[in-house]
Amino acid sequence: MMRKWLFTYLSLFVFTMFFPTLSDAQVQWGVRAGMNMTNSKFTQADGSVDETDPVVRMQIGLTLDVPVWNDIYLQPSLIYQGKGFKGRGVWSAVTGEDSEFKVNLSYLVMPVHVVFKPRIGSSGRLLVGAGPYIGYGLGGNWESETDLLYDDIMLAQRQGDVNFTKDGSVGDMGTYNYGEPWDYGLGFLLGYEFMERYSVQVNGDFGMANLQYKYGDYDTGQELKNIGLGVSFGYKF
Repeated sequence: MMRKWLFTYLSLFVFTMFFPTLSDAQVQWGVRAGMNMTNSKFTQADGSVDETDPVVRMQIGLTLDVPVWNDIYLQPSLIYQGKGFKGRGVWSAVTGEDSEFKVNLSYLVMPVHVVFKPRIGSSGRLLVGAGPYIGYGLGGNWESETDLLYDDIMLAQRQGDVNFTKDGSVGDMGTYNYGEPWDYGLGFLLGYEFMERYSVQVNGDFGMANLQYKYGDYDTGQELKNIGLGVSFGYKF
């Protein structure tokens, strides 16, 4: 079921990105860059939620505005997004409950938003949009305030790599296993476009995929989801 959903989504994305000439109206390519404030929601099997704090990361990518009808547009995008979280006591390998542990993640994300762009004044438009997104984890790194230990044996100093995996029992010492690489969810945007080329917008992403890995065949019953809120500036060619 998941593979079928992914295939349908990717087919829609490729169709709108590479066959824009099917629309009679003008199609506009654009670039967008800004910052994300993201976090990871860890829910334990008993329903309790770990306390984590957001981190600020970069986002940058390409957009395409395809006119559909009147002021309604289809907007597929291909975006690099930095994500992550920070917290204390999140990874037991980090010594000391008071030691802050920070994870920086890199994702390639493909949102497809339906955007309503009513005109405001002579040169501006309101932007209101929502739609699904799909993303893939490319990697990342972690850092902590103390060394990484296992039974008093130093595994790593205060930084290392992040691995995306479906099996948490597999991995190198000193590498933090975050979760499964494929992510999907729903996003929204709210902004303002002016002079027909420039725009500023707020965007939010709410992950629906449970990224929590298993340990071999053992299911922990835990949940892990990505959430984020960002602001970005765009330019259309």
